[in-house]
Amino acid sequence: MAEFTEKLAEYAYGAVSKKKGKVLYITFVKDVAPDCDCTPWTDLPVVADIGLLASADPVAIDKAAYDLVTAAPVAPGSLLEGRVGAGEDKFAAIHPETRGLVQLEHGEAIGLGSRKYELISL
Repeated sequence: MAEFTEKLAEYAYGAVSKKKGKVLYITFVKDVAPDCDCTPWTDLPVVADIGLLASADPVAIDKAAYDLVTAAPVAPGSLLEGRVGAGEDKFAAIHPETRGLVQLEHGEAIGLGSRKYELISL
């Protein structure tokens, strides 16, 4: 699994490496599904809607989204209710075989971006 997620970071780097300063990343941390949002099915969101993030750094924006979901309390009625709480890794609770930070660590190591960020509320 780690090799697959590292390759995702490498492909992203290949797509944007010649476009530094010309790409803006936007993430809607809304309706956070327990599985990939690419599946044709879903379940109740695991956390309440958090909001919209924007950044020129793809690693930083994904790390911020990951941290915000981790910090959030579990949504009532979701499959995680009673299993984990605020501050616990929701994604690892759903899929224990995954390591959510692998892609971000690798992305930072290859120069795609930085895991350091500053949240600015507007």
